[in-house]
Amino acid sequence: MSPFHAARRALFQLVLFASVAASGLSRPPDEAPPAAAEAAATAGEPAADAAPDPAKKFAEEFANPPNSHRLVQYQLNDQTLKKYPEYGIGGYMGFFYKELYQQGPEARKKIGPFIAEAEKQGAPVWLADDFGYPSGIAGGKVVEKNPEFEVRGLATVSQKGEGTGPANIDLPAGAECFVSAALYRATPDGLQVAEGATVSVEDGKVTAEGVDGSWELHAFFTVIRDRDVQAQSTMGQFKHSGRYPDLLNPDAVKSFLEIMHTPISVESGGLAGKARGFYANEPHLMQLHWVMDDAPFACVSWNAEIPGKFQAMHGYDLMPQLPRLFAGDDLESRRVRTHFHQTVAELLRTNFAGQIREWCEARGVSSSGHFLHDEYPSLHVPCYGDLLLFAAEFDVPAMDIGIPNRDRFDSFHYEQARFCSSIAEWKDRDEVVVLLDPIISGGGLQRLSPEIPLLLNSANWLFFHGVNSFTSYLPLDPVDTTDNKGRGRKATGYTPEDFRWFNEYIGRLSLVLRGARRENEVAVYYPISRFQGLYRPSNQHWKKVHKEYVALEKPWETIDDTLTSADIDFSVVHPQAVAEATIEDGRLRIGRGSYRVLVMPPMDLLPVEVLRKIEALESAGGKVVWVDEVPSSALYARDDEAVRQGLADARPVAAGELPALIGQSFSPSFDLTFAPGPAELGVARFHRDGKKIYFVMNKKEQDVAVQVGGSGPVTVMDPSTGEIREATAPLPLQIGPLRSMLLQQ
Repeated sequence: MSPFHAARRALFQLVLFASVAASGLSRPPDEAPPAAAEAAATAGEPAADAAPDPAKKFAEEFANPPNSHRLVQYQLNDQTLKKYPEYGIGGYMGFFYKELYQQGPEARKKIGPFIAEAEKQGAPVWLADDFGYPSGIAGGKVVEKNPEFEVRGLATVSQKGEGTGPANIDLPAGAECFVSAALYRATPDGLQVAEGATVSVEDGKVTAEGVDGSWELHAFFTVIRDRDVQAQSTMGQFKHSGRYPDLLNPDAVKSFLEIMHTPISVESGGLAGKARGFYANEPHLMQLHWVMDDAPFACVSWNAEIPGKFQAMHGYDLMPQLPRLFAGDDLESRRVRTHFHQTVAELLRTNFAGQIREWCEARGVSSSGHFLHDEYPSLHVPCYGDLLLFAAEFDVPAMDIGIPNRDRFDSFHYEQARFCSSIAEWKDRDEVVVLLDPIISGGGLQRLSPEIPLLLNSANWLFFHGVNSFTSYLPLDPVDTTDNKGRGRKATGYTPEDFRWFNEYIGRLSLVLRGARRENEVAVYYPISRFQGLYRPSNQHWKKVHKEYVALEKPWETIDDTLTSADIDFSVVHPQAVAEATIEDGRLRIGRGSYRVLVMPPMDLLPVEVLRKIEALESAGGKVVWVDEVPSSALYARDDEAVRQGLADARPVAAGELPALIGQSFSPSFDLTFAPGPAELGVARFHRDGKKIYFVMNKKEQDVAVQVGGSGPVTVMDPSTGEIREATAPLPLQIGPLRSMLLQQ
């Protein structure tokens, strides 16, 4: 744990919860101030030498949440420093690429004063590391400084033939250079990769001699990814070259830090105590096509370090196996692809995320950022190799998510937030950040100011799934640049009163839930090997690529939906985390999580280390449930027999059987009950400072009368009003449309 996180935890542990009246809050006009607020407003001040009253301090903060728990809004400049406090906004996301590189050398001198002024306001500052997104591009300056740093992909071209005789392949137009080539026998059983013979590559031409029978000549070449990837999609908006660096290359990432991070730190006079840290915006491997269908090449990630890293990690030579990266449904091909994407993920984790984290922590700040296509497990592969492994390397887990309109309230998959909250459990992090993105999932540029009920719905679901910190770029003022063809931007904006109320709502929930521990006894295994093994590069637009894997993702979504609708809380656990877990008292202990049930979705290849933990968990009295199928193969062929024997008695079940098999997913000590059930209410349970906390949200757009069952004293905290009151269970509650309550035992 970094000193930064240790200090935050010590601060959180000082906060105690008690029933104290709230005061001084802003609320919608239809909500009268609670009587308790008036009493608090006239309460006498303690003597100057009296010890601080933690209960009173908490009540004051619940009424008027600290900036550190309110929304962080994009942009830090003269205008926002004046405007954001009026709207109740707590913090700033500073984008300083213009000051650094577009407004002349004198503009850099503004950066330090901007950060200092936010510090005077007591407002947290996050520093965006992008000059045009996705992060890493730095306005194209990394590649401008050294063209060898530009991201590349590996593609292939082949030629089929019969019998002996010459075979030739010329370097395709648009390719950079050949990497290798080999001749393989082709039989009715498929390409005989193990018998491939390397052939010469000279002067942009592959030359070979055929063999008796059928054969295929395969050549592999690099492609500079300087067109039709996401990096070029923002060139006009941000006035950059679109030339993106290779995030697998540590020297390229070091250059990125020198161009973006270092000058901001210098102009600030050091960042420790002034900024929370640096925030990345969708950095990724840049191997998906962004615009074109039928693009020239289908690519996988590539640089010179990959073959050696592959050999070191997996114990065999990648180069003869290259055809398997692009084709083949057989077990060995799926295994090679899995090993390849594991290699890429490890390089990305170390050279990009790890290097940035180390740079930040050496300067007393944190690293964070949200990522691309985190809602699609299949696309975790081309974007990151292994998203959870990569994202877990950052200090503060983060994501972005859309704000759906009402017609998608019941179908929107907020469960993707589990990836981030599960990383927090694995890596013992207190804060989980989400960007509420007004563009995606709602109406694009034509609905940039979602109405407050839509914001409430999203915020509630995200708190339910473990998020406790919010950022956004919601337009505060009306905007309408729409032309007669419906193009342009449209925003209605918000009144200061409404937006301040929303900030206080999420601030109160964050005050209570940030740093709390989930009460959760169920883990769901992250089946990344299935997606790694079955993913094959494509020359299609990324949306068409994803459609090819929708059926593959369906079991994962079904498990999510089944557990959530049955009031079963769960965490997503990475294979590495399971392999490294300890078994205590019949539970799988991962980070700060403790799980008595491990749910195993469909997967292809099971690491033998995970098998041994499964066996140990079951021997200790824990439960392992296989959904739909049981794997019969290991991550490595040498372990296949161990997997088959170890799982010989395992029997799969349908996802619908999970609730009955799991039962209650929380400790019996969480003995409050809530009616009506999950169709109308979402209930998430937490521990904090020896107290039990229930977050209860109304999923519907009408009032719901809630009957709380149980017995004993209960503290009821209303994030809509700031009111705190004491009650005794059983008790009735009235929760407004798309609102929530916090109960503490």
